[in-house]
Amino acid sequence: MKIKRLNILMLITLSIATINLKVMAQNGEKYTEIKTVRTSEIIDVSADSLWEIINQPDISVWSTLLDSTKFFGTEKFEGILWSKRVSIVNYKGHHESHEDLIFYDPVNRIIKFASTKFPRFIISNQTHYEVVDHGHHKSALKTTTLMNMKKFQAFFLKKPMLKAINKNGDGLAYDIKYYAENGDVSPSKKDRIKELEKDEANQKPKYKIVEKTLKSEIINISADSLWAICREFDKTAEWTSTLKHSYGTGESQFEGATCSSRICETDFGKGKVIEELVMFSDENKELSYNLTEGAPGFITLANNHWRVTKIGNNQSKIEMNVTMYMKKFAGFFLSGLIKNQMIKQVGIVLEELKIYAETGEISEAKKKQIEKQKKK
Repeated sequence: MKIKRLNILMLITLSIATINLKVMAQNGEKYTEIKTVRTSEIIDVSADSLWEIINQPDISVWSTLLDSTKFFGTEKFEGILWSKRVSIVNYKGHHESHEDLIFYDPVNRIIKFASTKFPRFIISNQTHYEVVDHGHHKSALKTTTLMNMKKFQAFFLKKPMLKAINKNGDGLAYDIKYYAENGDVSPSKKDRIKELEKDEANQKPKYKIVEKTLKSEIINISADSLWAICREFDKTAEWTSTLKHSYGTGESQFEGATCSSRICETDFGKGKVIEELVMFSDENKELSYNLTEGAPGFITLANNHWRVTKIGNNQSKIEMNVTMYMKKFAGFFLSGLIKNQMIKQVGIVLEELKIYAETGEISEAKKKQIEKQKKK
């Protein structure tokens, strides 16, 4: 009887394994891998010198392909105080490139990135850089691209995608060779910088910008303890009366963050707002979020940037930088009123945060708000 049961279990296990293999095989057939490996011309600098250039997070300094780069995130590899970067790409629409640092080997001079945002027909995309030593003051940059695309789209897009990858690879190799050998950006990068400066000079302001930075008084707890409160972006309503309720939603793209957005209930405006986390760093003790839903129609962008700083062993401060873009006509009449209201609301947040951080108790205003809600 036991043998019979064992045989049945073995048959079930074999069946499951066979099904899994079939599923894996089917999934494999759905995707097409695009792999390119390119090595630059010999660059007349040492491999160490070239490595110092390529392992820096902001390659937009010398690359014509990228107009700017921001880098942040927690330390994943020893000595590298960032793990993510977002770049503005100079290519058809000026879109953003989001990358995670996934491999770092300074001994063999290899660094690898994985894209985290791409069109739906792309399953994954990685870029690997390796500095190749060719002897005394001679080196080269080997660039490998690994991309998996859905098979149907790959049938039509593989050739143009390869063409774009090769074109970008040629540009990257030219830019880094020029920069490494001359200590200056390439002529094409200079032209791009002039183009951006010209666009900026000719651009007429479309918005009225309202901006204010407010700092708390000294808060008598450590910066780590203050950040532990502030980093819980979704729980702010637990201690400030400027919000009735708040809760997080979505998985954040930033390591350590508790959510990607938060939904808040307020006593003003439309009563409900949604705010999206756009920057988060445990390392730097700062976060930034945009108001994406619930703002009046004349406000096109509202951002708040929090940064916690250390003052002493058990003393810290928080700085909040609020920026709003308002339609010019409305901004002409309402910017002063909006700015005063903004200063008032942020001031309340800072006062109530100090109370909560130092005592563990919520403010009297928050207590009254909770009691009022209970009666309802």
